[in-house]
Amino acid sequence: MPTRGAGLADLRRSFRRAVGTGGDLFALARRARALETPRLVFLCDTSGSMDPHSRFLLAFAVALRAVARDTEVFAFNTALVRVTSRLAPHLAPARLADRVPDWSGGTRIGECLETFVAEHAARLLGPKTVVIILSDGLDRGEPGRLAAAMRAIRARSRAVLWLNPLAGDPRYEATARGMQAALPFVDHLLPAHDLASLERVLPLLAA
Repeated sequence: MPTRGAGLADLRRSFRRAVGTGGDLFALARRARALETPRLVFLCDTSGSMDPHSRFLLAFAVALRAVARDTEVFAFNTALVRVTSRLAPHLAPARLADRVPDWSGGTRIGECLETFVAEHAARLLGPKTVVIILSDGLDRGEPGRLAAAMRAIRARSRAVLWLNPLAGDPRYEATARGMQAALPFVDHLLPAHDLASLERVLPLLAA
């Protein structure tokens, strides 16, 4: 078993190769060695507004699951579904949508995170858990419900990262109601629009 530092360095090298050659995250997952990390919980938005990004970001979660031993993956739009066991490195990115109900549907981030808290938080959250939310924050639900769910998640986790593909635009401002409701409970709001931006997330997952 490699040390945490060696595993992180190996994963970062794999990311850089992928960036340089246009390679895919699934190939990265098959190459990288096991990495010691906190427990990772991915919550990936698969609503219509995220359609240009959802497959890419789910592939990121799959890649991390392949090298991080304790990783759970959920997808959400108008409902939350655990997809950990449905996703594998050999699955073609184009097939990801087949594994998630109501792909490219509506958005109810607050209600979905409420479901996560009610049904999964006791088992998955704790002082060694990093929660990674992959979403543009464009929510059609009640902001108060989103804020309450985020407060509960943050209180029971080591850290909460929010990866937003829109944040890759230097003009981006977190003005969407969903983002404004969530931000007080987010440790790091980070761009997630390409492989290079995702590589910069890795040290936060292995710290």
